[in-house]
Amino acid sequence: MNLGVIGLGIIGRAVVKAADEGQVPFTISGVATRTPGNAADFMDSLTRRPPMMEMSEVAEVSDIVLEASGGPTVETICREALSRGKDVVINSVGALLERSDLVALAEENKARIYVPSGAIIGLDGLKGAATGRLESVTMTTRKPPQSLKGAPYIDENNIDIDKITEPTVIFEGSPIEACKGFPANVNVSAAVSLAGIGPHRTRMRIICDPTVDRNVHEVEAVGEFGRSFVRIENVPTENHRTGILTYLSNIHFLRQSTAALVVGT
Repeated sequence: MNLGVIGLGIIGRAVVKAADEGQVPFTISGVATRTPGNAADFMDSLTRRPPMMEMSEVAEVSDIVLEASGGPTVETICREALSRGKDVVINSVGALLERSDLVALAEENKARIYVPSGAIIGLDGLKGAATGRLESVTMTTRKPPQSLKGAPYIDENNIDIDKITEPTVIFEGSPIEACKGFPANVNVSAAVSLAGIGPHRTRMRIICDPTVDRNVHEVEAVGEFGRSFVRIENVPTENHRTGILTYLSNIHFLRQSTAALVVGT
């Protein structure tokens, strides 16, 4: 099968490299990036260099399109791919919140929108719990100050990250609000909300914590099944906003798509 990749940051490069090394059962049919010059050395390092294209061209030549380019590109990617009956894999899942029109577009064209687990674990259990009565889901994210710099919420509220010397709650609200204020930091909260009780009922808390050097996510769910508490401490990549688990999750998702044995809900 042919896989198109849009975005050649940490996630996009990891997926393209995995395909180049035969670790996933896909051929990279085309790639797109807003900064092709920055990807030149990476592209030269590949054994089978895929062609660089525009987003619409990637959608045309691919069976499935993987987005790793950020929230502002999600709508265009979905419309280009889904309207052609092509499946999409979305990493910037915050851009899908309250976008039932994109789900409807997928249904209309018999295509599918996939969301990898990304930086979180336990979504299989959360999905199972949500099949019954799920009363509450609360997510708490702790991040080192450096990874929060430049977030719209930080700038709009004049929060001086450098002056925070102890763990400090800087945001409480819904995943919808969190993804708008921290579009590059908490896409994981959108995945949690979609797997569970939705983005309006899920509660999100963000803590700026200078005592940690990892991105820490905790999810507590309560329902008729009982109570669950999941905690993960993600080792960041050179891009402090993205953890190693995020791209590993994408690689496993692609492997699983053709596997004879699939484990988990």
